[in-house]
Amino acid sequence: MTLKEKIEAANREAFSRLHLAKPVWVDVRPAIDALPGMTRSTILHAGPPIDWNRMCPPQKMGVVQGILHEGLAETEEAAEALIASGAVTVAPCHEYGAVGGMAGITTASSPLAVVHDPVHDSWGYSQLFQGPATGLQDRADYNREARKRWTWLEQVFGPTLSAAVRATPGIPVKPVMARALEMGDECHNRNSAGSSVILNALIMALYDTCKDHDRLREILAYLKINDQFSLCVSMAAAKAMANAVGGIEYSTVVSAMCRNGVDFGIKISGMGDRWYTAPANRIHGLFFSSEWTDADAVPDIGDSSIMETIGLGGHVQAAAPVLQQFVDGSFAHAQSVVHKMEQITVGALKEFKITTMDFIGAPAGIDIRKVMKTGITPVIDTAIAHRQGGVIGAGQTTAPMGCFAEALRDFGRRYTETA
Repeated sequence: MTLKEKIEAANREAFSRLHLAKPVWVDVRPAIDALPGMTRSTILHAGPPIDWNRMCPPQKMGVVQGILHEGLAETEEAAEALIASGAVTVAPCHEYGAVGGMAGITTASSPLAVVHDPVHDSWGYSQLFQGPATGLQDRADYNREARKRWTWLEQVFGPTLSAAVRATPGIPVKPVMARALEMGDECHNRNSAGSSVILNALIMALYDTCKDHDRLREILAYLKINDQFSLCVSMAAAKAMANAVGGIEYSTVVSAMCRNGVDFGIKISGMGDRWYTAPANRIHGLFFSSEWTDADAVPDIGDSSIMETIGLGGHVQAAAPVLQQFVDGSFAHAQSVVHKMEQITVGALKEFKITTMDFIGAPAGIDIRKVMKTGITPVIDTAIAHRQGGVIGAGQTTAPMGCFAEALRDFGRRYTETA
């Protein structure tokens, strides 16, 4: 076979794995119990690896608050000293098989959605959604509220949700995402429908396993108001699917995309665990209050672009035309985005149908060769993070071309030498 034929065969295999994957939500467990290699003194963050001194402010703040929350230090100064000394490990969620939204801060006691794909014996994990941020005007108040929410997730929500999920046969996540698409989500920025579907799948199990009426009411109140909850489960499922795509010799398909507010990073199936990075782009969108401007926001941040990695989010933007209000767009613009994504992907996942475009499948399997040939990079639907932490808007951005160019050059060097 020629090198081109080997690449095409490898990419068909990568796409087939996305298609055949059947991720199932099976549990909720603390990170220390779920993640291989996780320790009490490990703090995980979103995006590719980054040195502490280059980290953006909200991610730095999150790491410090995670250390305080775990009782590893009593003051912010002591927490930073632990980081400087190397006594605390600060690493990407992806390096531990997990994903985290926005800053992605995940500590040993963080409850994680656990998803298993039995077809490829692949696992994915995601932190749970903390809920809307408050107190952004006062950093101390914001941090206290964040740690309070972390404690509630760990002591109340996580264990209750775990019991309910384990009481089910497992909740297949692909059908949840497919149903959400039909109902107007794109499974990244808009998750209202998906969260309703998840609640419907859990409601009887929660009723059967949670005998404390007040706690059950508290849990249901949380699920009722947090429209973004299903994204946590979808991200864990997407990570399990993307993991199955990794490690295919000769494949030019992207197996991970993430960002940390400074760098955007990708992994390529045929290039092992190496990260290729470029500066993260700013986000074009709508702020939730007139008091905020682009000067208050950090560049693109979070592991949630794992959704675009499997063909959802920005790749199926026309499934959720309401999102166009964030970018002064139109339905025609959303359709054009989908068609652009078709030009840089291997194929269409038929189980993820875009009903508003005659039920075409989601463009999936980003091919770095096609990105470089067309000059089109993946479109990412995302939230906007404040420099002090918290979500202050939503919109869309694109992946930077630089990481794809570097990856393709490296791929060429490696496989030309072995051909």
